[in-house]
Amino acid sequence: MADKAEHFEATLGAVPESVALLRRHAPEAFAAYVMAREAAYRLPPEGHLPLASKELVFIVLDVAAGHVEGAVAHAEAGLRAGLTPGQIMEALGIAILIHGHQCWAKAGAAVMRRVETLSGSPG
Repeated sequence: MADKAEHFEATLGAVPESVALLRRHAPEAFAAYVMAREAAYRLPPEGHLPLASKELVFIVLDVAAGHVEGAVAHAEAGLRAGLTPGQIMEALGIAILIHGHQCWAKAGAAVMRRVETLSGSPG
């Protein structure tokens, strides 16, 4: 199996610890996960969504699932892709409407704390 760490370096800046564990202990599952992830990251014209939109979807879904590590990593990637703090917060507001305050308390607030730190702006 070829080393696929470069995919995570390119998209998130690093291989998340949860992914590193998968890679070490279940290399076949890791390979399948990377194939699906590479497909999700296809950019136009092969894909349909621009990178910033993809990152926003990842942020919201990770927040809804309570996956703090992933949500924060995708928020960082989203800012690099051109998302603004306001866009991220507006999408998280929609997540709160659908999934309730617990998704905000569990992961959304962590995202916005990181966004504030990286953007130098409280809003």
